[in-house]
Parts: sequence; C-alpha cells; structure tokens
Amino acid sequence: MNGHRVGAGSRERLYVSTTATYDEIADLDLIAIEYALNGEPVQLTRAEKIHAARILDSRGLEPSAIARRIESDHSTVAGWKANGWKPGKPSATGKPKRSEPVCGEARMYRRHLKAGESCDICRAANAAADRRYKATGSRKAA
Repeated sequence: MNGHRVGAGSRERLYVSTTATYDEIADLDLIAIEYALNGEPVQLTRAEKIHAARILDSRGLEPSAIARRIESDHSTVAGWKANGWKPGKPSATGKPKRSEPVCGEARMYRRHLKAGESCDICRAANAAADRRYKATGSRKAA
C-alpha cells in the first residue's frame, strides 16, 4: 500500500544565494540561513537570524511562524521588524530614555548605597522625596 500523508509532499525550497556560501561583510553563513529558511534545525547568530527573518517576512510569513523557523521569540522578530531589521527593540512607549541620575536626586541616593558610598546631598534629596510620598502619595516634586 502506498500511503501519502497530507502535506508531506515536496515543498518549495527557499535559497539565499545560488553562488555564495558566506557574506564576509555582514559575517553571515548563507548555508545556515538557508537551512533555517527551510525549517531545518541549525544554530544561527543574531545577525543570521535577523537576515533570515527579513527574508521570511518578505515571503509573507507571520512573526510567530518566522520565530519558530529561526528558533527565536515572536516579540523579538516583531521588534526587529519595527526597528528596521536591526538588533534591539524600539521603545514600546515612544518615550525617550531617562537621563542618568546626578547628585541631588533621590534615585542617585540608591546608587550611592549600592556602591557603599555616602552622599549627604543625595540622602537629603531621598528624605525629601520620602516626605512627599507620605504626604501626597508621589515621590515627584510638584
């Protein structure tokens, strides 16, 4: 008896390159990327994962399907796409990052404590923030 499982037939194979096997400029192993594109288990670097994800996205795959093929998380793939196929995730809130604390701010007091330092200016700022919190429910100055 010749049985045939549905979906087990020949599938279109995706190729990254027909001539090159390695991209020296971007440090990409194109054969490993090709294996990942076709669902074969392979270890990829982050740059190779991003390259493979960009190719799979151009083929119309969803981030969850892309993530399964490159063995990554779907939110990571969505972050790369939102960031122009570059590493890192864009800010979810769109807010700029907080500036580094300076002496005289309550949050710098915690850094001094962690480092085992003593700073009277920061300790006073932290005490003032604690008083504001007890009085108003917020550590921020009005």
